[in-house]
Amino acid sequence: MRTVFCASLCVLMLATASCGNGQKKEFNRLLTELAADDATIDSDDWSKIAGFLDSNKARLKEFYDGDRINVDAVKEYIEDFFEGRRPAREIKFVGIGGKPLKVKFYLERSGSMTAYDSPAGDGSFKAAIVQMLNNLPDNDNRIYVVNSNVNAYPQGFRKFLSDPNIFEATKGIGDPSYTDFGAIFDNILNKTGDDEISILVTDMIYSTRNMAGVNPQKVFAEAQGMTNAVFKSEVRNKSMLIIKMNGSFNGPYYAYNNSVRQYNGRRPYYIVVVGSNDNIARLTTDKSYIPFARFADLRGYEDMYLFETDDVYEPYYSILLNNPDIRGRFQPERGQSTQITDIDNVEVDRNSGDIRLALAVNLDGMLIDEDYLTDAANYEVESDDKITIREIRKISDKDVTPAEKKYLDKATHIFILEMKEMKNDQEVRIKLMNRLPAWVEASSNDDDTSVDARTTFGLKYLLQGIYNSYRKNSEGEPYYFELKMKFKD
Repeated sequence: MRTVFCASLCVLMLATASCGNGQKKEFNRLLTELAADDATIDSDDWSKIAGFLDSNKARLKEFYDGDRINVDAVKEYIEDFFEGRRPAREIKFVGIGGKPLKVKFYLERSGSMTAYDSPAGDGSFKAAIVQMLNNLPDNDNRIYVVNSNVNAYPQGFRKFLSDPNIFEATKGIGDPSYTDFGAIFDNILNKTGDDEISILVTDMIYSTRNMAGVNPQKVFAEAQGMTNAVFKSEVRNKSMLIIKMNGSFNGPYYAYNNSVRQYNGRRPYYIVVVGSNDNIARLTTDKSYIPFARFADLRGYEDMYLFETDDVYEPYYSILLNNPDIRGRFQPERGQSTQITDIDNVEVDRNSGDIRLALAVNLDGMLIDEDYLTDAANYEVESDDKITIREIRKISDKDVTPAEKKYLDKATHIFILEMKEMKNDQEVRIKLMNRLPAWVEASSNDDDTSVDARTTFGLKYLLQGIYNSYRKNSEGEPYYFELKMKFKD
């Protein structure tokens, strides 16, 4: 009886091990499919990995900590798996969640800010801030009040959100007569840790202790000098998102020459978000932070711009095979099962005499304004034979056919690439140009003695200084899409 029991136990153990090995083999095949070509695990890849692990949780327990996926354990396994392949590959993880992020929230409390939360206003300023902060996961979040100094808010995060008048609750903290942007930007850029993001709400009006009689051009020069001093090598590791908002303003407005006038109307203000390149990418890929990152849904949202030096985003893309916009003939290179980037035997269309390719691209989850992303003029195509982006359009029902679904993946738009002829085998690289957007110039004025609802005193000088620092430390615009094309002999 004992022998039978032992034999049965051995059979059960072998069967269990076999099941585990089988699941590991399937997992390895999935990893090979996702990352063997581009050596990258991005948010879309991670969702497929998480789905597979969830379906096989009982047999792959080593990847779990209780009921939650152990992100570090999965990453380590993936790295070891690809290091053991021939040739070995170093895997890059983009926008993959890990430990919860701590948030440092900075509220500018200067004399020019208090009128945004006036009892006579429509409440849009407070509503936007509360909506944004309530969408953050509960964690060790901190609040600071900034003006002449950076001061910790003593009452705590929840108390701040529940205060009916946030500027009344922060009264007496610091000197509201001027704002030390040098100290503020030094904090949010240079003192934001690897597991943190910083958020600043400000009117972005650069001011010094005594502005009376000061030439505005001197103020603008000082603003750019400040950014040169603060925004140095650290910008290589940190990204900065600036979001232009608009809210009601009811109260005194302090102009650059120290004159004061009563203004009741709309006024722009700004939300600045700073974090490591990986953490900024994570905001739109980690389910815990996606609600927070929907800035365009905030009351009063107008525009945004992301300062970056690194390739923060690596969007999915694939050439389609049967789209109605395709002209000419070609074949995909072998070994491309779900993403086509390399094509062979390319020849022009016999009727039109040109070539058009349909490139499916996922532009979702990028903290870049959609109008900028979908403007073909903002892209540059590098190729041997001239290729232009004829159109960027949203994916429609006619594009989603059974034959194309696996190539579309989570793509949101289609780029129509056009070329008149093809004489050479070539690599095609498409990059998004990093230009300071037109809304910055349109939102700036050099004289604010006459207040309006659209512009901010000296904004373009402050943002141009930050932009110049990022450009100086950048290796150039990232190449988002890289294709290989071979013409038919």
